[in-house]
Amino acid sequence: MISYIELLASGAAIFLIYQWTSFHRTKSKLEHIPTLGSGWFILTYFDAWKFIFEGHTLIKAGYAKYQRGVFKIPTFTTSSGWLVMISDLGMIEDMRKAPLDVMSFRGASHDVLQSEHLLKDHIRTPPFHIPVARTPMTRAFVSKFGDVSEEIKAACGEWLDAGEDWKPFTLYQALIHVVCRASNRLFVGTPLCQDSEYLRIQEDWTIHLIVSSSILSKVPAFLKPAVAATMLQVRSGIKDIERLLGPTIQSRLDDMKQYGAGWEGKPNDMITWLIEGALPERRNVKDISMKIVFMNASSIHTTSISTTNALFELAARQEYIGPLRAEIEEAISTHGWTKDAMRQMRKLDSFIKESSRFAGTNAISMRRKVLKDFVFSNGVTVPAGITLAVASYSLQTDSEYYDDPTTFRGFRFSEMRDTGSDEFDPLRHQMITLDPTYMIFGYGRNACPGRFFAVNEVKAILAYIITTYDLKLEGDAAEAPVGSWSAGNRGAQKRKLD
Repeated sequence: MISYIELLASGAAIFLIYQWTSFHRTKSKLEHIPTLGSGWFILTYFDAWKFIFEGHTLIKAGYAKYQRGVFKIPTFTTSSGWLVMISDLGMIEDMRKAPLDVMSFRGASHDVLQSEHLLKDHIRTPPFHIPVARTPMTRAFVSKFGDVSEEIKAACGEWLDAGEDWKPFTLYQALIHVVCRASNRLFVGTPLCQDSEYLRIQEDWTIHLIVSSSILSKVPAFLKPAVAATMLQVRSGIKDIERLLGPTIQSRLDDMKQYGAGWEGKPNDMITWLIEGALPERRNVKDISMKIVFMNASSIHTTSISTTNALFELAARQEYIGPLRAEIEEAISTHGWTKDAMRQMRKLDSFIKESSRFAGTNAISMRRKVLKDFVFSNGVTVPAGITLAVASYSLQTDSEYYDDPTTFRGFRFSEMRDTGSDEFDPLRHQMITLDPTYMIFGYGRNACPGRFFAVNEVKAILAYIITTYDLKLEGDAAEAPVGSWSAGNRGAQKRKLD
């Protein structure tokens, strides 16, 4: 009779044989692409762990070794176990032009987030929140800017109120509260955008998803469903949001049914836009709530990190405070707290863009999963099932594209706008403009659809803080702290700011 140990050993042997076969089958299709690391079956597992802790330095090393070319890295965050890194501008352009049925942003994202196991039915709904963020939200932001700025001021007063004396703040945590409240003024309006339970759940849900997906990515495929079933915080967070948003969404649905699409007094917010942008069968509490969750997840923490980085750089470089404060005060005295005032803050736009370029928020951008075998214009082939990404941080710190890239120059981009050689330079160097050497918002058709809102929200928060408070680094430190990196993503520095 077979013992339990023998059965376990047999199962382990079968699993290893399967993994070994799959590994070599995939690797044989990528032999023409250089490997960063050992490339051996067992050792690639350790290389994948190394990528978690040193991904940004590994990518930088690969970029230097295979400059403006291509290389691959073992990773847990792709279904194939490999991430093919691109740093050639011509290949990046090929990726941008690739049809959606050939390269998939959603496919790559689902692998990273382990969506099949953690989000299940939600990943099968059409992403109708994306065109909503791209058009109705962007168009409405001008008229809604006063509401958002009002919420920013109130939230800063609550979370950053220092009185007359110096007071230390854990900046990132305070800014999450500010960004979440201000964003949801546009997403769901009052009173929900001020509801502490609602805000807490939205702030925490993204963290629960990231932690859960990170753990799940390291679990063998056959165990993922069982392990995912124990990760209750992701699902419970969705249920809680449905509970809190449900009455508002249902009331909106009932009003639209009774009064038609253009009834007088119809709220001009994300809930309305999502209902109007959804297919009839998706106009329900469950689907609309989930899209609100996705909008928060994709905006709150990224916006908070960008704002935190900019404020730390500003606190470390006091010489910029005077010119920025003068520009902001002049714009507000002329235009008030409006979108027009934000447009006049060219130096502030430049400072935010430079802080993102210099510090970096991601070593990787433009993830795409190849759905059909693809041949780049330079002849490099990539088989279906492989995930590609661009070495974005290496590009934005390359002297080929930026003068003195390792030096922080806060007005780098405003000077480019002022001294540009043609009429398009004032637009080209704005933070919202897409560029293959500056990919904080991605590149191509899948670039962040809400970047117009995100940039102006960051500008409004910084404008209010700069004109309301004095700031310095804790302990009068001279250099901005550097946030920790994980798998090529940089988190916000959670040190305190005075």
